[in-house]
Amino acid sequence: MFLALWYYFRGYVIIKVNGFAAERFMNMLSYRGVYLWDVETKGAGVRLKAPMGSMDTLSMCAEKTGCRLEVQGYGGFPAKIRRFHGRQVLTAGILLFAIGLYFLSSFIWVIKVEGNERVAKEDILTYCQELGLKPAAWKRGINTEKITKDILIQFPDISWVSVGIKGTDVTIKVAETIQKAEVVDKETPCDIIANTDGVILKITAERGTPKVKEGDVVKKGDVLISSEVLIGLEGEAQHTEYVAAEGVVMAKIWQQLTEELPLSYDEKVYTGAIKTNHVLSFFGQDADFIRPTLGDSEADVDVLFEKDLALGDFKIPISLKKEQYNLYTLEKRSRTVDEAKAELEDILRKKTEQSVSVYGKIEKISAQYDEYTDCVRATGQAELTERIDEKRKAEKGRDAVDGTDGTNDTNGQ
Repeated sequence: MFLALWYYFRGYVIIKVNGFAAERFMNMLSYRGVYLWDVETKGAGVRLKAPMGSMDTLSMCAEKTGCRLEVQGYGGFPAKIRRFHGRQVLTAGILLFAIGLYFLSSFIWVIKVEGNERVAKEDILTYCQELGLKPAAWKRGINTEKITKDILIQFPDISWVSVGIKGTDVTIKVAETIQKAEVVDKETPCDIIANTDGVILKITAERGTPKVKEGDVVKKGDVLISSEVLIGLEGEAQHTEYVAAEGVVMAKIWQQLTEELPLSYDEKVYTGAIKTNHVLSFFGQDADFIRPTLGDSEADVDVLFEKDLALGDFKIPISLKKEQYNLYTLEKRSRTVDEAKAELEDILRKKTEQSVSVYGKIEKISAQYDEYTDCVRATGQAELTERIDEKRKAEKGRDAVDGTDGTNDTNGQ
């Protein structure tokens, strides 16, 4: 391997030996210390490679053995350099490209974050940017040890960080802390209140005292299950304690709906024509030199792929993007009043379905339609069965966790 590299940089000559004493010719060269390689039979002669500085010895041995030499070419680094003789512009371009590539490889161009789940990637990258770690930052100016410590201080949910630089890429690997289980507070006194107006359908109190019953009309903020609990048998001395009320309250509620649809509108009609576009990005800025002509059409643009250009591990700040244009025209369409009402009915139902929780159910949707010259407006009401309980800290029981009920029992003493 070492000899191959040595003779590559030194240069070599490719010759063909013709004659009946070719074997004697090669033995004579070996005896004189001339290294030969890639020896192969070519017709009546032998083709081989020899060092560039051995031509005098080759000629002398050929003369003594009666062989005839035919130089077929030259190889190695010196031969490649001679190819550029007289091509100053090409040589200068190659040198400038090499210098530019070396210069660009001294900067950071790509930053990746791995291992994050709860901590957003954007938050980590934004903070790294404040620390000086960003695309186009000089590699020698990046203190990975300091950035690692600062990230650990900034994000309590991260327990381990590794910042590694490879080529023009920076990879930030993180390990997050184990997420603590949600603690349900069962000590601090709280009431269950209504989060909206409604009519009670069912109430189930696990802790606390129910304040409403089935069929009662409640307003938003009314107490449904109180934190006050009377302790003691009936007819005997009783005292009040405050607890964290728990329970489920189902109610019938109503939701107001309003939607409007125009009778005339523009509709996309795809022509079936598809055009592609290639975009070069330099330092994150698109340079779209040749944009497809659309004529009277418009187009939806889909990105088929986007690739950062690189030479080995060295990323350069240039990316190539391929786009697909799906051409369409906008054509005037109209809908009848009945069609508009049918579409509005579907819109109202979908809108209601999106607002219902996993515990709720749509009972009925009623709507009234107002017809205008250019549109139809729907004003409706959705009747739902929904869970309306919500916790609120009890005012009277704030001191219950300290062993008191929050009232003054000194009786003037």
